[in-house]
This record gives sequence, structure tokens and C-alpha cells, in this order.
Amino acid sequence: MVKLFFLVFILHIILISNILIINSSAATEEFEPEFGLAPEIDGDIDKGDDEWENASKEEILLKSESPTNEGLPVDIWVLQNNSALYISVQFELEDSARHLEEFIGIIISESESESEFIDAKIVQFSGLGGPSANFNYLDYYIRNDMFFQDSETNGDGAAKLHGNKIIYEFQIPVNESEGDDDRDVSLDFGETYAFKIVYGQSNTYPDDIKLSNVIEIEIAYPKIETRDPVEKALFIVAIVAFSSLGGIYGLYIYKIVVVGKRIKKIGR
Repeated sequence: MVKLFFLVFILHIILISNILIINSSAATEEFEPEFGLAPEIDGDIDKGDDEWENASKEEILLKSESPTNEGLPVDIWVLQNNSALYISVQFELEDSARHLEEFIGIIISESESESEFIDAKIVQFSGLGGPSANFNYLDYYIRNDMFFQDSETNGDGAAKLHGNKIIYEFQIPVNESEGDDDRDVSLDFGETYAFKIVYGQSNTYPDDIKLSNVIEIEIAYPKIETRDPVEKALFIVAIVAFSSLGGIYGLYIYKIVVVGKRIKKIGR
């Protein structure tokens, strides 16, 4: 009886552990991007200009369907301003010389739903291990899990290898859509959208890829730009000064007119 009790107890623990593991692996990452200055989309991070300084930063895991294939840990940075959403994906390559080409893609849903991913922004990086390394930014729309290139390119992207660390950067316009016929997602202020990060080593999208869990990003409303207190004070001083000069000039003209009238009267 005691053995049966412990057997049931152990099975119960194993069952609960498996449920927790499954649930944790399916967890959704949520981002509320901070506002900051627009970074230059070039694959470089200029700390002197405080690029990405205010970005929300998390480490996530990109996983493939193969159980024997280990996941790829990446850092994801998310930043926003009044005109665009900025996303940076960074990770370490085990051996950059072995990588002839690879890509990072960001696929976007029309809403918070993860079942309607219709837009893809992709940076294809070639020649990573040599001096002729180069990248291409590609804009795709998705239908029935097939990728089709847009007739118009919406947004921007870049990549660069720094030693064994690779940096991808993306700029996605907010509240603006180019090429609506190709079903680009138009990101609107105050709305939340589902994203996924896609990684692969060939351009046969979406074959042989690693994929993130759903990432929900809430697009914040535009910030009202306020003047710096010093600028505001100088602006007020300038208004007062120009108003005073205008008043003095008006008084000067008035006196000239009055004197002119008096001269005319004396002449008569």
C-alpha cells in the first residue's frame, strides 16, 4: 500500500512537471517598447550616440521542430518613436567561418492572434566567413505559409558581424502602410500585435528554420514633444524682445507722422 502511494505520488509529480515545462515553453513574451532616438539601421550599435539605450531588452530562445536540434538563444531589443518600431536581434555564432549564409526574419500578425501572420521582414546575410559579407533587406507577404516578395519595400533592415557576434536591425513604420495590395501590416498606435522571430540558413522560406514563441508588442501612443525649459525661456524672451522692438518702432513711426503734420501746419 505504501509502495502504491509513493508510485502514485511520483507519477503525479512527473505529470505536473511535464505540464509546467510545456506551459513555460509556450509562454508569450510581452514587450512595451520604450521611446528613444531612432537608431541608424546599419548593423552597428553606436554607444557614443546612445543608440538603443532605452530599448526593452530580453533573451529568448529560437527553437526548431526537430527534438535533437538545440535552440538558439538570442537577445532581442525593442524600441519605438513616433514614426517607427525598431527591433534588434543579436546572438553569438559558434563558428562564423562555417556560415556561408543565414537570415533573420520578423513575421507579423494583423492583431494579437498568432494564427494570422501575413507580413515578413527579412535580412538575408551572405558570405559571413569572408571579406565579401553582404546583406539584403527583403519584404514579403505570407499566404498559406508561402512567402511572396512585395512589389514595394516597406521598412528597412541591416546586419553586421562583429567577431563571432552578429547583429540584425529592423525598422518598421508605425501608422503607415506602403503597398497595401501586398498586405503589409499597418502598425497602429495603441494596438498590440503578435510577432515571431525566424532564423534559418537558406532563403527557402520557411523550410529548415528556428522559430521563437509569440512576442506581443504594444505600440504606444505618440509622445507629445515638450520644449526644454531653457529653450522655452529663450523662446519667451525672444517674443518679448521682438514685441518691444515692434512697439518702439511703431512709436517712432507715430512721432514722425505727428512731427510731419506739425511742419505742414507751420508751413501754411
